[in-house]
Amino acid sequence: MNLNQIQRLRRDLLERLSDLVADIDEPADARGSWFLDLRREGGANPIVVEWRPDRGFGVSTPTSGDYGSGPDEVYPNVRAAFDRVVQLFLSDGRTEPPRAVRLAELRQGLGMSQGELAERAGVGQANISRIEGRDDLRISTLARIVEAMGASLSIRARFPNGVEREIEI
Repeated sequence: MNLNQIQRLRRDLLERLSDLVADIDEPADARGSWFLDLRREGGANPIVVEWRPDRGFGVSTPTSGDYGSGPDEVYPNVRAAFDRVVQLFLSDGRTEPPRAVRLAELRQGLGMSQGELAERAGVGQANISRIEGRDDLRISTLARIVEAMGASLSIRARFPNGVEREIEI
């Protein structure tokens, strides 16, 4: 049987964790998300894994009001997701939503100097310093700096009913 990545994750987790209950929800269409709902037999604290082939694995330990809010942590491959889920399961731990960071923290986390980022963005180092110190940036400027870090910028609107829409920039 040819298993996709989330089916492999389910199989591997069931082999590793004896009292695990693991249910898969397949997407309604081929481009949608797969969900793997995990819990201990008789346990109340679920772990939810969302898988999209183009984005990797999202892992959350939602409470009753958190469903539909998106994953707290994102992992690029099945091995990293497996390791994190096992850790959460064995420790009865909780995932942590990503915290907001300033541009300087993002750059520093990549091990990049202001000068290196400036060179990649095609601006002077003083410009990067000013941009990092601002509280208000134009979206085009932010997108340019994020792209110079090797990433892409996406902006999403979250509505009270749980609907999320990406805003085209």
